[in-house]
Amino acid sequence: MVSMTLASLGWGTWWVLLFAKKLFGVRPESLFVPGLVSTVFAVTGLVFALSCVRARRSWLLLVTIPILANASLLFLPWLADELTRDGR
Repeated sequence: MVSMTLASLGWGTWWVLLFAKKLFGVRPESLFVPGLVSTVFAVTGLVFALSCVRARRSWLLLVTIPILANASLLFLPWLADELTRDGR
């Protein structure tokens, strides 16, 4: 539960950035701050998700979603940087 909440907060930082850009035309100079905030949430959420892994297969199925959500969030700053570099 905590790991998915942290993943949602990390993804929320990027959605707020996209929302501000779309509605108000705000374009950040750097993606360092949203990248740092989302990475902190992702690493913390990943630690919580990995600490929930148990020996049973049912636990592995339950924990796979938070692990993938937080792990994919770790790659988002790199991907966003690549996308903004091509648009300049």
